[in-house]
Amino acid sequence: MPNDSAAFHAVALVAAARAALQTARRIGDRRAGRDASEQESERTVRDDLGGLHVEVGATLVRLRLRVVTGVPENEAAALAQAFEDRLLLDDLSDALGTAHQKLLSLYPAVDESLVEEARVLAGESRRRSVADEYGRALAAFTARVGDLRDALGDVLIDGGGGV
Repeated sequence: MPNDSAAFHAVALVAAARAALQTARRIGDRRAGRDASEQESERTVRDDLGGLHVEVGATLVRLRLRVVTGVPENEAAALAQAFEDRLLLDDLSDALGTAHQKLLSLYPAVDESLVEEARVLAGESRRRSVADEYGRALAAFTARVGDLRDALGDVLIDGGGGV
């Protein structure tokens, strides 16, 4: 079917453009001297965590909508949604992985369980982004990510934090 071929080519084009954009951003970060794996100042970390808090929240809203709306009946729409869901999970993994690195810069001022939960959820999100059953128990997963996001908000407000 021509529509199936067009949908596949559109997905492939978006994936290629996304990979190029991510690579360009990472190169730009390195050239600017930004490396989340290094110890950073508390002010820088808190500023970055504020942005990540917003980013995780926006991604979380979109994933929770997926839980409510379910999979479309149209095959092309289902393909597009599955692709977008995987992109969302990949973006979430990147954001949570960066949050984990930023939280390490604040440790021991933040609870180690918060740092560990960020790491665990980043890995789970990455696995979900490539798994056949990425949507299985998505509601429970998004609830856990929501709890982590709330804890990040607490870190930003009062400097503490735990999950």
